Amino acid sequence: MAENKINRADQMNRTGDGPNITMGLYEIDSVIKYYFDNVVQPTVNTEDGPAPVPVIYASPERWKNIQKSGLLRDQKGMIQLPAIAYKRTSFERKLIGSKVDINNPLVQSFQTAYSSKNTYDNFEVLNGRKPVGTFHNVVVPDYITLQYECVIWTDYITQLNTIIEDINYSANQYWGNEKFKFLAKIDSFTTDLTVDAGTDRVNKATFNINMNGYVIPNNIQKALSNFNPKTFSPAIITVGSEVVIDINKDIPTK
Repeated sequence: MAENKINRADQMNRTGDGPNITMGLYEIDSVIKYYFDNVVQPTVNTEDGPAPVPVIYASPERWKNIQKSGLLRDQKGMIQLPAIAYKRTSFERKLIGSKVDINNPLVQSFQTAYSSKNTYDNFEVLNGRKPVGTFHNVVVPDYITLQYECVIWTDYITQLNTIIEDINYSANQYWGNEKFKFLAKIDSFTTDLTVDAGTDRVNKATFNINMNGYVIPNNIQKALSNFNPKTFSPAIITVGSEVVIDINKDIPTK
């Protein structure tokens, strides 16, 4: 019966390190809503004063109904105005780099010289000891380009103009939060000021967002590879040496 050989050098204590860095399509999709809600903050003037415009990510079923009727409706069939809906429509890989070997992926290392278990000690510095360096490794991501189709609905043209102005001002900027940002490009807006759906009449505008992003998956393939999220450098101790040619001459006597 073959014995399973375990390399103790690969068994790192990850206490306090937090989870490995990952980035998926869900995080990129959520960036658009986060940026609209917290940075662009589209608002329109109504009879009751300024009102925020809700932004939703359309599910496949809801997007199908939007394409069919040209309007956004709630579960009771009522038109939602004003509103913004968006959906990811394409995914394209950008061949900026290559993993070379998925069993031994390329990584970027970030060093932290001191930690709670490897603190700065002046005694060790005076004795020439170089501390252990802690390296946190991150897999080189897959760079991609995503395209989103977005639709705006309002009651009045003036409301539609205001929302377009707000979004256009934020176009071709890096959208995101405090953790990650992605370049979002918007080239044009297409307006349809008289959309008739039965007896309903609304103002509508469509535009596309081309977003440059990256993906770092957290899959079984990476877990079974030689990727190690944490490594250490060896500690170095400098020891001085002296050579004595004649012990009777080089050592002073009393």
